[in-house]
This record gives sequence, structure tokens and C-alpha cells, in this order.
Amino acid sequence: MSTANYRYQGKVVDILKITEENFVDQMKKRNEDALAYVINQYGWVLKTVVKRQMSTLPHLWDDCMNDTLLAVWENIESYQPDKTEFQNWLAGVCRFKALTYVRKFIQTSKEEPVEQMPEWEDERAKKDFLMQEYKEEVDIILSFLKEEDAQIFRMIYLEDLSMDEVSERMKMSKTVIYGRLSRGKKQIRRVVRESGV
Repeated sequence: MSTANYRYQGKVVDILKITEENFVDQMKKRNEDALAYVINQYGWVLKTVVKRQMSTLPHLWDDCMNDTLLAVWENIESYQPDKTEFQNWLAGVCRFKALTYVRKFIQTSKEEPVEQMPEWEDERAKKDFLMQEYKEEVDIILSFLKEEDAQIFRMIYLEDLSMDEVSERMKMSKTVIYGRLSRGKKQIRRVVRESGV
């Protein structure tokens, strides 16, 4: 383990150096220096996701990034390095948070007087925006599943295909498909619960 020596009140003290290899473990041990490491090394991920997901809401960017960091800090135990890279997990948590902010903004906008509503060029533009947000949210949720399972979810719940059609396309028995749907639903519920969103 890499340490640095510092002199504190006349004594030499070893301070743990936070690195790419140990920052997750150190976050689990509640070492705030590890959170500072995440901000320094992965802050660009947060900024990229927030700017992309919330391009029209720049006044909420900092709040969303802070909420994401808090969710990561509080839920670091749910990060599984064998399943995904930290950068991807962080981006997923940030997308969930950003989409939550967008939903809240849209909901608040509905409750505000008409003169304060965001202006849309036409209903089609508004519908396209909301459909894009919905698609991105679904993609984020399904990204936690194996690709084959995500395909099954899309066919059943988005394309509204019958179990027979999915069975034929995927070359799987209906029993296998039911099992994958059941496991997938449990996985999605667990991820959403653990991410704190």
C-alpha cells in the first residue's frame, strides 16, 4: 500500500495515498480522501452526463452532481467491480439523478402558472423531448441487465410482442424467457433500491 510521510506535531505520520487501486475500498472505509479522489479523477464523467441529460437546466447541474456524489458515497457497497467499471457505474447513478431532476422540473413546470411554463415550439417538439428522455431512462435501467435479457425486456414491454413471438425470435422456450424476466425484474429493483434514486 502506498503511503506518504508527513511531519505532524514533530512526529512522522504515514498518510495513505489514494490511488485507482484502493479508492473504492477506502470509500467503503469512509475515507473522505477517497471521495476527493473521485471528484478529481471522475468529475469529468459527472459534468458530461449532467450537461447531456440536463442541457436546458444549467442552474441545477451542481445540485445534481452533489446529489450523485452523495448517492455514490452512501451506496458504494452496491458497486460491483466484477460487473462494470467504476466510471460506468458512476455515470449510471448520475444519469438516474439527472433524469430525476428533469422529471421534477417537468412536474413543477406543470404546476406553475402558464406564463412560467417552459416554451416549446410545438407539441411535437415537446413530445419528442419527453420520448427521448423516456428512451434514455429505459436504456439506463436496462443497462444493468445482460444484453440478451435487455433485448427480452424491450420486446415484451416496449415492442409489445407476445411471449410466442419473443420465444421464436430469441430461440428460447417460454419457460426460460419467464425466468429471465423474473430475474431481470429483481435485478432492476435491487439496482434502483441500492442506488438511492
